[in-house]
Amino acid sequence: MCLDFSRFYKGFYLFRPFFSQKKPGATELPATNKMNMREILPSRVMLLQLCFWICTPVISWAQLPALPSATPSYTVVLTGRWSPGQNPAAPLPLLQEQLKQAGEKSAVVFLGNPFQPARLPNISAPNRKEQEARLQTQLNYLQGYNGKIILMPGEHDANGQLVQEVRNQERYIAQYLQNEKLFLPENHCPGPSEVSLTDDVHLLLLDTQWLLPDRRIEDEEDQRGCPTTGGTATLAALDDVLRNNEEKNLLVALSISPEMKNLEHRLMHRQLAQMYAQHAGVLHVEGNSAALSHSSQDSIHYVGAGLGKGRLKLGKEPVSHFSQASAGFAKVLYYPNGETWLEIWTAADVQSAQGQVAHRALISRKPTQKQIEAQTKKLNLNFAGQKASLPASQVYKGSGFREWLLGENYRPEWQTPVSLPVFDIGTQNGGLKVVQRGGGFQTVSLRLEDSTGRQYVLRSVEKYPDAALPRILRQTLAADVVKDQISASHPYGALVVPALAGAVGVYHTNPKYFVIPDDPRFGRYLKGFANTIGMFEERPDEDMSDMASFGNSKNVVGTDKVLENTREDQNDEVDQLSVLRSRLLDFFVADWDRHDDQWRWAEFKKDGKGKLYKPIPRDRDQAFFVNQGVIPNIASRRWILPKVQGFDESLRDIKGFNFNNRYFDRYFLTELEREDWVAMADSVRAGLTDEAIEKAVRQLPQEIQQVSGARLANTLKARRAYIKRDAEDYYEFLAHKVDVVGTDQDERVEVLREPGGSTLVTMYKKGDEDSKNPLYRRRFIPNETREIRVYGLGGADDITVRGQSAEGIRVRVIGGEGQDKITDSSSVVGLRRFTYVYDNPSGAQLQLGPESRNLTRLRNTPVYDRRSFTYNYLGPLASVEYNRDDGLLLGGGVLLKTQGFQKQPYGMMQRLVGSYAFNTQSFLVDYAAHFPKLRMGLDVKVNVNFKSPGYSENFFGLGNETPYNPDIDIDYYRFRSAQLYGNVLLGRRLGKYETIFMGPAYQSVNVEQTPGRFLPDQLEGSDQFIGYDLPKAYAGARFEYVLDSRDLAALPAKGVYWQVAADLLKGVNQTSSDVARVHSQFAIYKTLRIPLKLTLATRFGGGHTFGDGFEFFQAQFLDGPTMLRGYRRNRFSGQSSFYNNTEARLRLFSFTTYLFPASLGVFGFHDVGRVWMDNDDSNKWHTGYGGGVWLSPLNQIVISLGMAASEEQSQFLVRAGFQF
Repeated sequence: MCLDFSRFYKGFYLFRPFFSQKKPGATELPATNKMNMREILPSRVMLLQLCFWICTPVISWAQLPALPSATPSYTVVLTGRWSPGQNPAAPLPLLQEQLKQAGEKSAVVFLGNPFQPARLPNISAPNRKEQEARLQTQLNYLQGYNGKIILMPGEHDANGQLVQEVRNQERYIAQYLQNEKLFLPENHCPGPSEVSLTDDVHLLLLDTQWLLPDRRIEDEEDQRGCPTTGGTATLAALDDVLRNNEEKNLLVALSISPEMKNLEHRLMHRQLAQMYAQHAGVLHVEGNSAALSHSSQDSIHYVGAGLGKGRLKLGKEPVSHFSQASAGFAKVLYYPNGETWLEIWTAADVQSAQGQVAHRALISRKPTQKQIEAQTKKLNLNFAGQKASLPASQVYKGSGFREWLLGENYRPEWQTPVSLPVFDIGTQNGGLKVVQRGGGFQTVSLRLEDSTGRQYVLRSVEKYPDAALPRILRQTLAADVVKDQISASHPYGALVVPALAGAVGVYHTNPKYFVIPDDPRFGRYLKGFANTIGMFEERPDEDMSDMASFGNSKNVVGTDKVLENTREDQNDEVDQLSVLRSRLLDFFVADWDRHDDQWRWAEFKKDGKGKLYKPIPRDRDQAFFVNQGVIPNIASRRWILPKVQGFDESLRDIKGFNFNNRYFDRYFLTELEREDWVAMADSVRAGLTDEAIEKAVRQLPQEIQQVSGARLANTLKARRAYIKRDAEDYYEFLAHKVDVVGTDQDERVEVLREPGGSTLVTMYKKGDEDSKNPLYRRRFIPNETREIRVYGLGGADDITVRGQSAEGIRVRVIGGEGQDKITDSSSVVGLRRFTYVYDNPSGAQLQLGPESRNLTRLRNTPVYDRRSFTYNYLGPLASVEYNRDDGLLLGGGVLLKTQGFQKQPYGMMQRLVGSYAFNTQSFLVDYAAHFPKLRMGLDVKVNVNFKSPGYSENFFGLGNETPYNPDIDIDYYRFRSAQLYGNVLLGRRLGKYETIFMGPAYQSVNVEQTPGRFLPDQLEGSDQFIGYDLPKAYAGARFEYVLDSRDLAALPAKGVYWQVAADLLKGVNQTSSDVARVHSQFAIYKTLRIPLKLTLATRFGGGHTFGDGFEFFQAQFLDGPTMLRGYRRNRFSGQSSFYNNTEARLRLFSFTTYLFPASLGVFGFHDVGRVWMDNDDSNKWHTGYGGGVWLSPLNQIVISLGMAASEEQSQFLVRAGFQF
């Protein structure tokens, strides 16, 4: 039996308890209100929901049921894979007709990119126009559609790599449809991307290629700006979004990767089903399915909306309601009464706009936000004029030890009760309604709207950083530390900034603080807000002409819009001096988190054509952030997290402090010279008078002023003295390498090398070179700037480099997609060339002189990416190891990485490590360097290994069955020597997995004569005995080849690793003979699920030393710890060697401790190997076997503990990582 819904609403007032309200002016939130409102929510809203769910069967009759008579409040059309000209053909006319009927309140979602050609050649390609015409034929069906278009990318990319031709196609589609935001998830990220279609419908989009086991965005997260990198992190983020929107109608759309295998698809569905189980009514739609289909399982609905390869079913079979292998699409209709209906449409004739509904079903009923609001309006609540006293938080109280370890921070400020007005949503700003939930990884926020359409933001003061952590870390010490560090941010700091901004002429929002009551008028959005302190402020957007703090701008836009407009229109520009003024204020208040989304932009019409944009900073959550305590202080070092240096009397490292702004500043501060920075610093400092600072601090609540107002004011006054210093230091950092970026229109760029060494860069509209207002003009100074990069972008650009100079700045000229003309007649004294030219050779007219390097023939022409900047890195290295022969081995060193143009993952890497072995009293130094694409596309590697005089190693003799007596002191088998080995190799990467290197090598060895040891006794009478203790030196060449397709080097689950290395060395002194050595190892990994994760790994290795007169230290060794477990280090040596290691690694389970999450497993192994020597008739193979346990903290590193046994001994094994 189903309850009568209309009667339920008519009788709703019967559930209303009586309550009274105190008069305005009360000092705290009325206790009766709290009690009654807590009763109202479960008794009314939840009962309303229960009523809906009782009445929600899945209805699907043989004859199609009738839809509700009302017009849908919103319609979503979802279509999967189809390709024009293929069978079945695309039902585009029918799709066009249905979108026309759906109208403005609708969306169409393409579950993968179905448009052909999937890859569009560069603009200069001869068949470009023909391919564009093919696309236009399909895209024309979407012309004139007024709803939202969403196209999910990724289907045509190769192994997750961004393919240029695919990007060309996507850019063309966006331009043709005049919609730059139709591709979601953005930046080809995994997702989930959220789209709030209505107050009641929440769309989530997921690109499943990033859920494949071996697919991650490696070393590209900063470039793409993706919040997750794939795998479990993406699924955890999806789970968070589902939880945060559980009251809404959730529509999850997936583009299914063609690379996804059936088993992987099943495992993905199993994980998703576990998440969906907590959210009744979720509608899951995916493309590339076996047929148009609809099934359900435990109130979760699955829809296939496209045609692709078939998929295996889940272990628990869903109930099938419909399945048909026809071309068509799915249509989801949301009605004002809370009902959600599904239709599946098919086209009888793909050339016709007529089609039929092949399936229709009622999916769910949920109360809408309007229905909930209608009921809460009857309560006649009013909190206007009331006050309440609350602390910002009560979770940051710390002991003396905690404060020593993590900092005193602003704990008193968070815990002090503050008297604030109570927020009344019904009367604030004339009455507000919630339009959507928002917030980042730490804050919870609501977007509110008044009766005129103006929007505001209500943001929680309390932070919830758990969402910023991977799910596996949320119940650990890491979560506690991250949560505790919220106390380092000032809970009321946002109140101080507006007065400071006003004093120096920076636009600003006007935040106010309120106590948010337990008010059912918030409806489903009340969760997380009731009885907390919130910050309320305007949302700068569109017409703000009545707001002086926003410059009375008639149009306020976001950063993305500014980037788009300034690229498309030469007449649009950013007021860089205003940006600089705002950024200097950021320095002053120690606001380190100023990324793109923290800015809005006031738009103004210029006197002539175009628009001028001035910045409006917002979200001042991190102003006055402090760094106190032992752990935060260590974390703020420049080699860890220099951006959190904290609010002190001065900044220690202005470069590291601005890490979060690295892309923003390198785009919006490129035209200003040193004099501009100095003058602006003086202006800002002059505005920050003592009076201005004290006035700003007085904006804090009185209770907080008494706690720390004076200290805050004194620190600000001290920081004022460093504004100019910080400005100049940061200017020099930005000036080192500068991007000069054109537009998609035609420009003329003149680069003039001046006699004194300076370089003047001027950019004009093409044909307007005589203008007194160029698009760009800046003089670069050689002791400030090392490199200028001029990007033409689109259009037919004319770029000229001219002039003569005694010293030069490197200029890189990167043409764009148009027919560019690039001329270089410049000259710089010296042999080096200072002009580098890049462009598509078929799309550029070149007139280059001797100063130019013509790089237009490169395989991949550089493309402008404003997110390409990466900081250089200089940091310490440390290591602690233990083994039976060396004992405790302590090491330390330094790692340096510097960045280069279009070089990944760095421009140069150098590593220097020194280690000391306490058992043998030996010292070892390793140096390694790598210079990618140093010359002619070749990489250079340098390796140096130095073993100090007295370095001790084992030697048990040459042969396969050399004796070892464990009763004799191991020192008897050791020899001491000084050794140096080095090489310089040139090579390159071959495809994705392979590298090849070769180059000169050098070796010197000086063995000490130590009487009474095994070495001289063993060698006596052999070729190796003669002169064994005399210095040896060799020079020659080394060759290296590596194929590495492992998914994760530390914890490989699949892939192959193959290495071949050869040294050809010639003796360079009388005591040294020629020698050649070759060694190779080949490992393969395969993982099975039975159902536990079992990884089988096997490795084959061996080598040979050529020449009869080789020295004993040039033999092929079988090393116990690394090749033949159960034996001593360097246990066997000979002219040839071979070994095999086989391991089974079983993961038992994953778990979470307070310190870290981890996986635990067991492993077993078997090793076998032997060596060969002339005149050695041994046929014996040495074996070792054993097993142990392994632990993988964070699933990133491995610690293994085990036991190995052989016929000679048993030994414990402790190591970081697996053996191979």
